[in-house]
Amino acid sequence: MPDACKQPESKQDVDARSTRVLDLFQAINGRPLKDFPVPPLTKWLNGKIVAAGRGEVTVEHVVRPEMANPTGLLHGGMMCAMLDDVIGMTSATLGHKGFLLSIDMNVNYLGKVKVGEALIARGRIAREGRTIVNATAELADRDGHLVATASSNLLLTGHEPDFLKQIG
Repeated sequence: MPDACKQPESKQDVDARSTRVLDLFQAINGRPLKDFPVPPLTKWLNGKIVAAGRGEVTVEHVVRPEMANPTGLLHGGMMCAMLDDVIGMTSATLGHKGFLLSIDMNVNYLGKVKVGEALIARGRIAREGRTIVNATAELADRDGHLVATASSNLLLTGHEPDFLKQIG
């Protein structure tokens, strides 16, 4: 049956999945994500979840040499990856059975960060529609200065991601 013809999920099912995701995020709070069964990019970025709620996630990263451009500053592609990754984690907190797939992403590069410095990535759901979710994210240095911002629209698909199958 095409996704458009399926009946919407019950609020109770969505809320229960959201709670399970948030419980998982709380259990790994403050610990390196590379130590958990997360997607390869998330593992490589190796952030630490520092806060999570439904529709909001905060992750801390430390800039490593392999993340830098030739000038020793965080590469723009790495900024984009961190923003996309925190948006993905944030979308997981909504509790939808289907995977939310990015259909666009706009990134604004506003500052710079040196190797060895820490960054805070914050994701937030701006609007949750029936099939399209709009999310925003920002990267800030330890002093709270914005380094980059992003917005993304995500499509709710019928594909159930493996991590949801694992947490029930």
